[in-house]
Amino acid sequence: MNDIFSKNLRQLRRDKQMTQEQVAEIIGVSAQSVSRWETGATFPDILLLPELSKLYGVLVDDLFKESPEGYENYASRLLAVYETTWKHEDFLAAAREFEKMVKTDTMSPEDYRKYGLLHDYMSSVCTGKAYEFYDKSMANSKDNDPDLFYRVKRQKNMLRIARGEGQVCIDEQKKAIQDAPDNAEEYTCLVAALFNAKQYEECYVTVKNAMARFPREAMLYIWAGDVCRELKKYEEAFYYWEKHQELDSKWLDSRYAMGFCYEEIGEFRKAYEVWTTLAKILTERGGVIEAEWSREMAEKCLKRA
Repeated sequence: MNDIFSKNLRQLRRDKQMTQEQVAEIIGVSAQSVSRWETGATFPDILLLPELSKLYGVLVDDLFKESPEGYENYASRLLAVYETTWKHEDFLAAAREFEKMVKTDTMSPEDYRKYGLLHDYMSSVCTGKAYEFYDKSMANSKDNDPDLFYRVKRQKNMLRIARGEGQVCIDEQKKAIQDAPDNAEEYTCLVAALFNAKQYEECYVTVKNAMARFPREAMLYIWAGDVCRELKKYEEAFYYWEKHQELDSKWLDSRYAMGFCYEEIGEFRKAYEVWTTLAKILTERGGVIEAEWSREMAEKCLKRA
């Protein structure tokens, strides 16, 4: 019989300020069984080990280690694991245990703090991964797929701006334009950076200048419409979104923007028409799920028209 195991069971129970009878009731065995485990006379059924570990706030492996630290609950122990490994599967394991506590309304204020911390950690890990894969995509597309390269660049800059690097991204884009004044994509990236940094007035001036310089650059018209919407220049916004559709009907961003904007200004009949058209286009392109969402949006607008 493992003396460390039996000693741990006894000490962990005492740390939790529980009696053998209370443990027995929770686990579903007799108090005598718990007593015999703690004295080393017998060993619990192996299927009970996960239940014991969760009850004492430790891992099953911890039960066989010298002087394991019992956590307040099993979720807290799994959080500690994630803090060590940073593995996605360990995040999910901890999140599942916290969610069980949420559903049973057994979360303390400290548990909510820890659950927030778990997601905070995961957010940082995911952001690092996003940067890593954005960089790989850009490195592999720069020479052979410029459309993808600049789309990813805008996505990465949007993430950077959300994390407080707005002015840095804007300054980098201004420098990029100085280095490549005939590259319309760099102008689009600057406009996007200004928009995402909520520098709408400068964005408005910049995008109008860029459209004058590159009148066939379709992506600029999406951003022009978006910034006009923020500035409540609605008539101008719709003009630019419609112009984008004339130049490049492949991308549907301007149609979505029109639908949301019509709703915003209370033009629900027009919003209905936009969502219905989008549903038709998406269905023709094989986007069944996306089309269903657009139809739902159309129905909601029709009820409000």
